[in-house]
Amino acid sequence: MAYNDQIVIEQPTEARGDAGGIEDTWTTYKTVWAEIDDLAGSKDFTSDMPVYTNSMSFIIHQHDAPDVTTKMRIVWNSENWYIRSRQRDGRLRWTLIADTDDDE
Repeated sequence: MAYNDQIVIEQPTEARGDAGGIEDTWTTYKTVWAEIDDLAGSKDFTSDMPVYTNSMSFIIHQHDAPDVTTKMRIVWNSENWYIRSRQRDGRLRWTLIADTDDDE
């Protein structure tokens, strides 16, 4: 397994805007190394994991980002990837399924 792509995991945050109101924004949670796989035509995921169009699998070490949730997103190759599911595989790894559609 080669973790040779660096990704940024971002979390939603509320911040006070210039006008004094509260605005939703994204802040960096962690920058980690990942193994990335395009799920188009892939058979390496379990049947209980939903598959979305334009989906990617991001495999990371659990200890690198222990509290990752489906409310977070991944920034990779200048694109935002919204985490749709996560699965711990028992070997201290997370498989994160994400797509580029920001609608849940």
